[in-house]
Amino acid sequence: MQVIQRLTVVSNPTRIFEVGTEVDGREVIEIRQVGVNYEEHVHSEFHVEDENGDLIASVENAPVILDWKNIVEHDAPTPLLEK
Repeated sequence: MQVIQRLTVVSNPTRIFEVGTEVDGREVIEIRQVGVNYEEHVHSEFHVEDENGDLIASVENAPVILDWKNIVEHDAPTPLLEK
């Protein structure tokens, strides 16, 4: 499974949100893509959330760079290691 690790908003000034860092004293726990694809356009939106699921920032219709991280899902079968 892939999750967003870092969201870089390409603006002036550039803003970077990264899981595990603090923004205004609150730790970034999750970055979620919540945009919607419509027939005639795309509404791009990302939510940056803290440990309580509260919104730290919302980034809408802005150029962004995403860095993804592969994680193992809890209780997911793992491949056997070869000897």
